[in-house]
Amino acid sequence: MGKAVSALRSQEEMLKRARRFIEKALDTSDIDVVIVARGVEKLDMKERPMLLADVAEPGVDYLVYSGEEWRSEKSTWIRELKKEAVKIYPWPRQ
Repeated sequence: MGKAVSALRSQEEMLKRARRFIEKALDTSDIDVVIVARGVEKLDMKERPMLLADVAEPGVDYLVYSGEEWRSEKSTWIRELKKEAVKIYPWPRQ
């Protein structure tokens, strides 16, 4: 149970940082927040953003990937996201 509480606190901190970043963003028609998280591999891509339903902000698209998916060079979509991404919370190295 301790690891679950720690994971939730880490996610809460990441969301606080994301929220601050969004608040500072200039007027934009579209904001994508990419979240790289452990334990989402078995969830459908449509289910993943629902994990954030309680904290989601209007006008923000939440894209949730596993670390393996994010590090993969196979996806053109993820390669493009990486080019435009502004890191607001460090991903721990493995």
